[in-house]
Amino acid sequence: MTERERLHRLEEDGRRLVSEEFLKGEAEIPDDLLDEHVEPMPGGVTGNLQTLDEKVATVVAEYPESATVTAMDGALAEDVHRCLDISRRAAGDPGLWHWIAVDRYPEFVRHRWEYRSEAAMREKFLGAGSDLYSNAIHRLWWIAELTSNGDDYTLTEKVFDNQTIVNKVFDRWFARYQPAVVAMCDELADEKSEVIEEVTRQFNHALTNVQLEGLSEEDARDLTRRIIADVE
Repeated sequence: MTERERLHRLEEDGRRLVSEEFLKGEAEIPDDLLDEHVEPMPGGVTGNLQTLDEKVATVVAEYPESATVTAMDGALAEDVHRCLDISRRAAGDPGLWHWIAVDRYPEFVRHRWEYRSEAAMREKFLGAGSDLYSNAIHRLWWIAELTSNGDDYTLTEKVFDNQTIVNKVFDRWFARYQPAVVAMCDELADEKSEVIEEVTRQFNHALTNVQLEGLSEEDARDLTRRIIADVE
């Protein structure tokens, strides 16, 4: 049985260690310096990091930088979610994801996300919190968390087969409300990009007159279907 390891978090002061040279992969942060700003996650939170190390290394080796990015994400999301078997409360701590991206898997973040600007790359290392689409590892865990059903990751796989769904559903403010996410992702899985874009826009607008938390999954599914019918 693989031993579980204690998960850590990067303290806020540790963010200043992340230079542009680090973001580009031209420099690394010395371990002793980084360790000064890393602390264990409260509550004894653990993860199967040995297995996740192997999965990340395999994805980096098997997918060239020119590969379809959703394929790379889809190859890793389930493993991130299974290996980091944490509560949503723990997942809400940005420091956890900063530590994972900066200390544990910087090579994956750089491999997955082409450097375009310091601000954009810094978001992939040091984003998180309420923005599901920011941190490179955080986003994989949350998408899998919101689209899986126990050990069934069928919908998660469908989501990562369609980059437009990833972009247009999980970059919306309603993205943390699971009934709406499941309904929309399932109904939009086979739609064209332009339909997905318009449906998510109209769904988002409809929520100005509807209380999101009052929607059941079936309510959200019916609303999505009606909007699809209007769009098509």
